[in-house]
Order: sequence, then structure tokens, then C-alpha cells
Amino acid sequence: MQLDILYEDDAIIFLNKPAGVVVQQRMHEPDEPFFHELVTRHTSPAYLMQRLDRGTSGVLFFTKMSKVNARVTRQFEQHRIRKRYLAICTHELGEAQTIDAPIARIGAIQFGIRERGKRAVTHVRPLRATRNGSLLDIHLETGRTHQIRVHLSAIGHPLAGDWLYGRRDAARPMLHAAQLDMTHPLTGQPLRVAAPLPGDFTEELKRRGIASAQEDEATSGEFS
Repeated sequence: MQLDILYEDDAIIFLNKPAGVVVQQRMHEPDEPFFHELVTRHTSPAYLMQRLDRGTSGVLFFTKMSKVNARVTRQFEQHRIRKRYLAICTHELGEAQTIDAPIARIGAIQFGIRERGKRAVTHVRPLRATRNGSLLDIHLETGRTHQIRVHLSAIGHPLAGDWLYGRRDAARPMLHAAQLDMTHPLTGQPLRVAAPLPGDFTEELKRRGIASAQEDEATSGEFS
């Protein structure tokens, strides 16, 4: 697999992670390729600072200097790193909303909304809404495991293709990490990195009649 590097300097590297690849090695699958290993072949050390599910595509970054890790962690803790996603959900979701519901583990690989859980806040803004599905612009205020998947399922609009929280009605859970904004940990300057929509995402938009072939290019930049 060839890495799709979105931005790189001496301190940090941003990549466009393809769907279908796990980020970290899984203990029960020691021979399975994983994204972190591929990155370390390109640059080492590479410190993983965030995670994406296997089925999620888009922006993922690693630091290249241990001395900046605490600065990045502090930005996460202070909610100064803004992550935006594009998602295809089932059914027509026509109104913007904020989902503020705590999330806890409820199974070996599954999470759900529970009072005992950790606070999770998801801001959802529909870009296109049809009876066959909707294109959503999503901003995370917190970063819980499976947060978007759990919250969308809870309001009756699971991700298209989400076999765990909805139905296996697409090639994968249709979620793309489209953009990340942060302060560069060395220079202190604002840094924004974006990843273009992958082909399977735009094809699913067309298949559901949410966007036409002529609208593909406009759709990829519509969230900004």
C-alpha cells in the first residue's frame, strides 16, 4: 500500500487513511497489515495521536518528535483540535441538531448510550437530505469510541453500511474524516489539513440519489 501523505514536516505527518485498514495491530491477528506499521516504514518514530475505525477513511496524523506529544495531548484535552467528518446516514435527516448523550461500552465491541457513560457531544448539520439517505457534516466536541456511529443510530439515522449499529446496506460504514484543524505543536501557527472524498463514498452518494456525478466535486468541498 502506498501512503497518501496530505502534509508532512519535521514534527508531524498527516495521511489520508483508506477504509478497510486497521490503525493498530490486533492481538488476535498478528499477521494483519496495520496502518501504523506502514507509516513507521516511511518515517520513524511515528507517534499515534488519534484513531480511526477500520471502516473509516480520511485524515489521520502522527507526531515525529516525542517532545511535542504533550502539547498535542493538551490541545485534545482543551478541545482545541477540531475534527470534521462527512457521513452518509439512512433516511431523511433535514434539521441540524446537537446530540449530547453519554456513551459506555455495552459489549465486546459495541458501545451504547448509558447514564453511566462518558459525556459525548456530536454536532450534526445536513448538507443534502433525501428519503434514501442524507449527507451530513459532523463536528465532534468529544472523541469517544464509535461516537458518531452510536449517536446517529440513537436518533434513528445510523450510518449507511454500519453493520454494527444499523444495517449492512453499503460497502462499509460511510464515514470520512474530512478535515482537522489544530495549532502546529512547534510553530504555534494554525494548521488545517483536509482529505478528499474517496471513490466509494461518492459512488454511494450517487447510488442513493443524494448527489449526481456532476455534483461530486462540489460535494467534496461543501463541508468547509
